Amino acid sequence: MRRLLRVLFAERTLWITLTKTPWSIVVALVTLFPVTTRAQGAPAARDFLNTPVNAGSFFVDFLNNEAETEAASELPLPNNETVSRLGTATILWSFPLRNRYGGVSLTGGYTSVKGTGPLGNVETSAFSDPGIGFHANIFGLPALNKDQFAQAIPQSFASFHLTVNAPLGSYDRNAPVNTGANRWAFNPLVNQSITPDEGVSWIDLYAGGRFFTNNNAFQGNNHLSQNPLGIFAAHYSHNIGKRMYAAIGVYYDHGGETFVNDMPQHNAANGFRPGAAISRKIGALRVTLRYEITASTPNALPTNRLLALRLSGPLFS
Repeated sequence: MRRLLRVLFAERTLWITLTKTPWSIVVALVTLFPVTTRAQGAPAARDFLNTPVNAGSFFVDFLNNEAETEAASELPLPNNETVSRLGTATILWSFPLRNRYGGVSLTGGYTSVKGTGPLGNVETSAFSDPGIGFHANIFGLPALNKDQFAQAIPQSFASFHLTVNAPLGSYDRNAPVNTGANRWAFNPLVNQSITPDEGVSWIDLYAGGRFFTNNNAFQGNNHLSQNPLGIFAAHYSHNIGKRMYAAIGVYYDHGGETFVNDMPQHNAANGFRPGAAISRKIGALRVTLRYEITASTPNALPTNRLLALRLSGPLFS
């Protein structure tokens, strides 16, 4: 009899843990993770246009993301809503690499997350995991200095990018939501950027993936793992005068399901996100405003709305 009671108690404890766990996953991964991914892994139109070599550039991004789950969701999370705000700063240094464009970048960010749902409210603000990026042209213009770059005619090109996020952000194994992931993430990406009219318009095609190590300190001593996430995007942009351009595009994410103690959480991505952007150069700075919204999701997974503002320019005048 005692043995039966112990088994029933263990099964009840496991059931309680698994029904509470998805709330943490939705807040920390389904909501916060896409924001980090879009900031570092799913680029917008003209994000990887070449810059002069032996020069520095900076990028400051502010992102506001809102996500909701519907009552019809297979997850036991009716009417959850989360708001994440992310600020990141990136420094890029470009250099010749086999007579083509190459670069290395460093990114750091600060995130605040607020969530409401049937299991209560969560809120946190702290540093997110920093990232280092490596960039290299596959074909296109040769490496050009500042004076040569100003005279060059834009050409179609392709390039490879690898971003690595280190588990150095804020993390508490007992917190319901964290801004750091307590695991490594690797994001390889290839882009093909095509201009049919010498830089007046661009067609940008992106394909990449995001791969993760495991988190063995999730919600205490639980084991969190995640399948690779596929990232695809296509954008069309066109100049408006000499200092401005507008863009439309679409993202598609596939995979990335999470597992807690090897139990699937049924939160794999499989949806489209259309978006639009407008960008204008003001002096030496460029200001870009971007908006995205989820168009389709499986199993009523979160509907995301993203508003992003980017300031960019040369690091040195």
